[in-house]
Amino acid sequence: MASAVLRRRDLSKMWLGVDVLLRGHGGRFCRNFTSRRAPGGSRSESVLHVRFVTHFAIAFDIDGVLLRGGTPIPGAPAALRLLYDDPTLPAQLRIPYIFLTNGGGTTEAARALELSKQLHVPVLPDQVILGHTPFRKLADLFRNQRVLAVGKGEPDAVLRSYGFDHVVHMDSFVKEFENIDGLGRFKPWNQPLKEDDATPAADHLSKLAGVFVVSDPVDWSRDLQVICDVLRSDGKPGTEAVPGRPQPPIFFAADDYDYQSTFPVPRLGMGAFRIALESIYNRLPSAPLQYVSYGKPQLTVYKHAEHVLHDLSTQIISGALVGAPKTREPMHPPFESIYMIGDNPSTDILGARIAGPPWFPILTRTGCYRGQSISRLYEAGKVVEDVEEAVDFIIRREGLQ
Repeated sequence: MASAVLRRRDLSKMWLGVDVLLRGHGGRFCRNFTSRRAPGGSRSESVLHVRFVTHFAIAFDIDGVLLRGGTPIPGAPAALRLLYDDPTLPAQLRIPYIFLTNGGGTTEAARALELSKQLHVPVLPDQVILGHTPFRKLADLFRNQRVLAVGKGEPDAVLRSYGFDHVVHMDSFVKEFENIDGLGRFKPWNQPLKEDDATPAADHLSKLAGVFVVSDPVDWSRDLQVICDVLRSDGKPGTEAVPGRPQPPIFFAADDYDYQSTFPVPRLGMGAFRIALESIYNRLPSAPLQYVSYGKPQLTVYKHAEHVLHDLSTQIISGALVGAPKTREPMHPPFESIYMIGDNPSTDILGARIAGPPWFPILTRTGCYRGQSISRLYEAGKVVEDVEEAVDFIIRREGLQ
């Protein structure tokens, strides 16, 4: 965490000595900033006049658009470099953009550092919206209550970073109940429980007030069983279900049925896990499953993305790249276009269509979509081969050089 804070402070220093001029231009804002040429200085020290556009912005999906299994898709780093006057300096970003993904399992700051290394451009935490980012707004509702974190990566660390006080990881939670995973002894990756790990049920800290599926679950058989136990027992597995008692809430960070990885065909995602849970739970003698799903194509995700892009534009124009404004004032001027570049018609494209103007969906053929026929509901404004072609199309459509 200290390194992340240091990085943000270092980035802010890049603005020192920069002369920012804000002026109107045909209803659009631009930004010029100047650096002095030293005697015999290099080209990078020359006076620069960089126009920062605010009439349009871009939102990139990650998996299947920019990366495949952690490896950049050919042309992706080059496409992002086109958005900077100098791709080594965040302060010289000229086209506002964000990463809008249903993925997760790590904090926004950690993901930003990872993307910076993978794509060779400077990425700020404020530019990263993960599937579980909206969970931040739920922290106050679960103040001083115990919640269960499910999924790959560090789902418990993610929730703690949002302000949740009492979080237990699924891997730790199952150790409190002997034999709760009926297939546990057949899983070679399971470590035998030590005497200190086994906690009698009567000694639990407290019942669970909610379940948060932060990222894709790894052990489906175990997680499906335990979540059903939690939801049927008012947060106390091992106790009898009480008819008519409300089920503890469960939240899913996303609802993708599938996603593109390094395997030739898409893999099942969190949405598939949710369908499996719902199918099983609704066959049990209990009320139908009640749940809340976030992520694309939910309208709230796209509205939040607009606010983030507006804040990013405001920071750069004002010369305050680090430290987004906390107010949510109407955009002045509003974006004329926000381009959503995605590979999944049922999430990326559908969400942009639901959001409506100024969103403009662009579909690539490098991920879930490979050119097959799709419903008109999922039709994009433009279909391209890859993200490099998408950015080139945007730049030409907006009349930029």
